[in-house]
Amino acid sequence: MWIDVNSLLIQSDSSRLWQACLERVSREVSRAAFAAWFAPLKSGEWEDDTLQILAPTLIAKEFVHTHHKGLVERALREEVGADVLVRIILDPAGPSEPILRGPAPRRTPESPSSRLVSAKQEIQAEGIRREAGRLAPRMTFDSFVEGDCNRLAMAVAHQVAEQPGGARANPLLLVGGTGLGKTHLMNAIGHFVLGHDVARKVVYRTSEEFAREYLEVARKGDLKAFHNIYRDASVLLLDDIQFFGGEVDKPRFREQMVYVMGALQGQRKQIVLTCDRPPSEVQHFDRQILRQIESGFVADLGAPDQDTRLAILRRKANEGGWDVTQDVLELIAEQFTGNVRQLEGALLKLCAFSDICGGKVDRATAEAVFRDALRNRRNSSSPGAIAQAVADAFQIDIALMRSRTRKRPVVAARQLAMLLIHELTDNTLHSIGVLFGRDYSTVTHSLEAARESLARDSEASQTFQSLRARFKG
Repeated sequence: MWIDVNSLLIQSDSSRLWQACLERVSREVSRAAFAAWFAPLKSGEWEDDTLQILAPTLIAKEFVHTHHKGLVERALREEVGADVLVRIILDPAGPSEPILRGPAPRRTPESPSSRLVSAKQEIQAEGIRREAGRLAPRMTFDSFVEGDCNRLAMAVAHQVAEQPGGARANPLLLVGGTGLGKTHLMNAIGHFVLGHDVARKVVYRTSEEFAREYLEVARKGDLKAFHNIYRDASVLLLDDIQFFGGEVDKPRFREQMVYVMGALQGQRKQIVLTCDRPPSEVQHFDRQILRQIESGFVADLGAPDQDTRLAILRRKANEGGWDVTQDVLELIAEQFTGNVRQLEGALLKLCAFSDICGGKVDRATAEAVFRDALRNRRNSSSPGAIAQAVADAFQIDIALMRSRTRKRPVVAARQLAMLLIHELTDNTLHSIGVLFGRDYSTVTHSLEAARESLARDSEASQTFQSLRARFKG
């Protein structure tokens, strides 16, 4: 039951109330969590039954709002004896405390922070906040749409988030093509761990960032600095490990990668990895890295089915505040079957078109906007159907076209299939590469090689034209 909080408190000192609230919060969270997320907050003004809470940074504002708003309101309710709402806003005065570069500033005696947070803990808290800022704010378990295509991966990710460092899924490897939710689940694990105070520090890196940090310290000859980045991590998230390679694909780098993973596993710290294909198909992974990666749990994420695609579109439309009819959502779900990014991109394109033109998001508008995609649909030119037709024409198993074999008939079939898919569908070069377990540059080279082959090989050209006419007709 709501009562007039301002009357009850007679406009009492909100800062004193806030300190009492912090006292209650400090008894329910770890010192690391308190130092990272609660100690920097300040109380603001009352707005009826709502107390403003001032956060020093956007990271702190979003994180506390997402993960700890309920805890703060409960602590205030227990202190006041009535329901109190909080509104977390960015402090217009800037950070309440500077990043520490020397001794910690003195706090008032009544502040619980002075008793619970030392100068060393403040520095550690700043590191936790900085690393948390790398996570995508909207990629949480709540915003992930579960379906048959990702149910196992979702369940294992939840288990890892609740009990990081468990022996059964450490490391956890999430495998799937672009836009299928690997990075979303990885970020969701990080948010859950931090939000539920399961672990102190989450470190998220893409493979390029991990390699770049190694290169920087390697040039200085200070590998200890590289190890220091990761040694305090409770959870290490490494995204898109298929891109490890290039100038850093050297024995010393692989040795350091194995060392970091081994050191964290030895301390029962959780490692989560993502890859766009099974690790055994990544050419520059040696046996030692493969053995370490595959010692944990591998969870595959497949392309979303019709029901899952519809659920994703409904959620996206609701988040955007767009009134899209069911038949339009079904049309989009039928046309864009590859991945979540394609679905979201199609919906955004349609709604942006309608906003600009001031029109209604109806089926007629959708059919006009997606005319090319509809033509592909009528021609049944799905990438999978084209790849299977090429495999049948060359009398080979379609699985060979995804393998690493360099046998001439398989390479010729794969290149021909890529060219047909490129010409007959609206799939990007990247998505074509994912279908065949190849990267963007390989697809580009394959298209050029296929065109050269057609120019000099009449039999290959005849096969190509026959298949093209079949799907066009």
